Amino acid sequence: METNETNSKHKFYTITANSVDELVRSGIYYILSEGELISSRAGDAQQAYGVNYLLKQPMNRLHTTRPGAVSYLAREFVAYFKGSLKAEDGLAKASKFWMSLTDENGNVNSNYGYYVFYEFVEGHGNQYNWVKHVLMANRDTRRAIININQSYHKSDTKDFPCTIGIQFYIKNNVLHCETTSRSTDIITGLPYDMGFFSFIHELMWKDLCQSGMTDLELGTTVMKTTFTQIYNKTLQKAHEVIECHFISKSQETMPLIESAKDTISDILNGEQNTSIIKWVRSHAE
Repeated sequence: METNETNSKHKFYTITANSVDELVRSGIYYILSEGELISSRAGDAQQAYGVNYLLKQPMNRLHTTRPGAVSYLAREFVAYFKGSLKAEDGLAKASKFWMSLTDENGNVNSNYGYYVFYEFVEGHGNQYNWVKHVLMANRDTRRAIININQSYHKSDTKDFPCTIGIQFYIKNNVLHCETTSRSTDIITGLPYDMGFFSFIHELMWKDLCQSGMTDLELGTTVMKTTFTQIYNKTLQKAHEVIECHFISKSQETMPLIESAKDTISDILNGEQNTSIIKWVRSHAE
């Protein structure tokens, strides 16, 4: 854990780990020791500020210390791949909780797959293609950004997206992915958001490699959070995670992305011809 203290009252912390399980456990310890008590529309919580979660091994994206977490992640993936903002048709199939956040049309705003794969970008089709295009055109680009929280979300919505955006950049022939989050729940947010962002990171890396950047390496996936918290309603779950002494003989992982083109085709066409999408579909059942 690294500290960057800008003044005597505010610190920025970076929590580094090789797996999502380690990130979650370290994040819980940090929030419980350094967090402040707050009240919010989502409930009372203990909250820390300015925490960066850095995943050194993006393939180690599965949260295995909580029962059902892998299946939930897979169901979120299915919803993201479909990209529907209609809750009943997407995220509510992962958890009925999402129905409590719908607007008058039954929509939610936090289907991240919509912004990655389906929100239209003139000349490129979607934001994912935009990122690939600018990186291929210039390895030093600072424009490889997928916007998630948008100006049209500024309303009295119950579902104001926590993730602001995803940025990719290449340094020393290594592709890095950094997301900026206004607020990240360590129990219900970080494990699944990091799971999806690290998947998109791997997909973009494989796509660039198979499009001519053969020397490109996969770097770290980072979530930069302004606020990160444990709500009182999930405090018991947090303690269960840090008290879990189960140690897997080998880190469970998703299959590697073998073909970016075929994986994207599966995503957009609702098919499962690749091993990774077959894995997602089977674990979502």
